[in-house]
Amino acid sequence: MSGSPLKPIYLLADSTLLFWKRPDSSLLLHEVAGATGAARPSAAYIGASNNDNLEFYHGIFEPAMQQIDAGECRMILRRPAAADAKFLESADIILLAGGSVETGWRTFSENGLKELIPRRFVEGAVLIGVSAGAVQLGRGGLTDQGDTLLPTFSLLPFYVVAHDEQSDWASLRKTLQMAGAPAHGIGIPFTGGAIYHAGELEPIAKPVFELFREEERTRESLAFPPA
Repeated sequence: MSGSPLKPIYLLADSTLLFWKRPDSSLLLHEVAGATGAARPSAAYIGASNNDNLEFYHGIFEPAMQQIDAGECRMILRRPAAADAKFLESADIILLAGGSVETGWRTFSENGLKELIPRRFVEGAVLIGVSAGAVQLGRGGLTDQGDTLLPTFSLLPFYVVAHDEQSDWASLRKTLQMAGAPAHGIGIPFTGGAIYHAGELEPIAKPVFELFREEERTRESLAFPPA
């Protein structure tokens, strides 16, 4: 395992930020590529949460990676072939796609990615979670029926909910209620995101909603992107 500091984790509410530029016109994905330390980073797309929908891989992921002149890119299916499993062992960027938190997580528990993804993170892979993928990188998420809280990778010290702002973050509130105090969660609005690195959370493009559930009270606040 690598003894170097852990790489950033990128949390995106949807795929918009895969093509987004900061106010200085720098592409967010160039930051992702730079964080890998590779000249032409290899990139793996894991679509288990959307039942391996090829449209998202070819229509979104591949064009996004072409912006940064990425090296080899592969879609890793729910039942990965031996060559794909080997590719994951060295991929510089690993993206967990959106869809169903429950469907994706149950697949990861069955095909070995539940153990592999955290190991690859420690070894130096840069992780990107989109929607359900962002939720899975956190401490847990609700099942499709919303009646059970699934513990997930817990590579982040908080829970994540994406694009639920129109419901005043009802899913995040329910998640923290089911988790029990103390618990911390963030809500990422549509077209927004966040970077978690070295214990710090940096919102991207839009403010991130933060909810803290403590023994005696609940606190909420907004975290704003850097000026």
